[in-house]
Amino acid sequence: MMWGVATAPEPTSAPVPRPPLWPHVVRWAVLGMAGVLAASLTGITAAISIRAAPPGPTFAWPYRLTGRTNILIMGLDRTVSDQNPNVVYAVSRTDTLIAASVDPATRRVYLLSIPRDTRAPIPGRGVDKINAAHAYGGAPLTLRTVQNFLGVGFPYYVELHVRGLVDLVDAVGGITVRIPESLDYDDKWDGLHIHLQKGNRRLGGKAAMEYSRFRHDALGDIGRIGRQQQVVDALLAELRQPRVIFRTNRVLAALQKDTTTNLDQTQILALAVFGARLAPGGLVLETLPGRFEQGGPGYWLPDPAADRAAVARMLYGIDPAKFADTTVEIERASGEREVPADLLARLTALGVRILTSAGLSGATETAVIFHRGDPAVAHAIAALVGARRITRSERAAGPNISLVLGSDSVAATRDSALR
Repeated sequence: MMWGVATAPEPTSAPVPRPPLWPHVVRWAVLGMAGVLAASLTGITAAISIRAAPPGPTFAWPYRLTGRTNILIMGLDRTVSDQNPNVVYAVSRTDTLIAASVDPATRRVYLLSIPRDTRAPIPGRGVDKINAAHAYGGAPLTLRTVQNFLGVGFPYYVELHVRGLVDLVDAVGGITVRIPESLDYDDKWDGLHIHLQKGNRRLGGKAAMEYSRFRHDALGDIGRIGRQQQVVDALLAELRQPRVIFRTNRVLAALQKDTTTNLDQTQILALAVFGARLAPGGLVLETLPGRFEQGGPGYWLPDPAADRAAVARMLYGIDPAKFADTTVEIERASGEREVPADLLARLTALGVRILTSAGLSGATETAVIFHRGDPAVAHAIAALVGARRITRSERAAGPNISLVLGSDSVAATRDSALR
């Protein structure tokens, strides 16, 4: 038996801007788009990138999602000169990293926040805080780093530029959040001045941005993530109010001015339709498990077992025990002395057990051979490695899955290394 697995193309070396949002989009689509965009706007301080790694085809006519779509969100921070606050460098770290999953089967959007100080391997740079990947290699290296770290791929993106959150909150007329404690912080070099009083407050765009950026309390970045999640809920609530219909033009203008994406218009509208039908409670928020480092450079230290469980549950919808119970045998592509490091990192992140390479494969196309176990795991691995075929085998002994690497997989890995 053979199953077809559609896979999205690998990202190009640089994001390709989409055409401006179409001016005649129907007004009700703004309400739907809110569900997806609000999830994207959590920690926006300078930019957001979104990419998705579907386990199968996720977009179909008419404007609907047919499969789970996993998304990475990157919010960029400004880097200001230590000598002159008026000098802002083009190189930026990520202020926010959020892995999201839009799942039509459960009618939910899952958001998994990755603390900016998470200790992670950065390809070509060694171990560092995960937010440094963008400073070293921009969005391409950040995407590669997170893919290896979580075991999830990301073929789509949306970038929201520097005033994105400010403009969108102002466009909807502000948001209401409950501030548990008064916040006071001044950073003259970065031009950040936060003075917010406790209580239920109506915040305009600038104040909402300041609230989402504050991290100078006992919980540091973890507390900031909680405030970002509050902003998501509040923005989503405003965008779903009937009165936002009268602000449609302002919302669309903000989106057109502040966003760049490689999603086409029909894909955006499919996400809009999904968001329009998102029920209360349809947004599930979690933070990547870990703990603060005692002393040292202030890392957020991952908890590998808990992290794998969170990724399996939030981004794949699969019981993490299913991954742990799966053994994978890899056949290298002809001419390759070793299995590509990125591929090994991503499979390891899933929690599957990798057996010794079974030798060389002369295949030109990467394929997954499923012997036994959970078919959902086979589909997840196929999507992760870009395999277009899953073949069923009746072999009773040996590994659960055989991964046959073709020259297409090797080329894709090498291209990824260049991005």
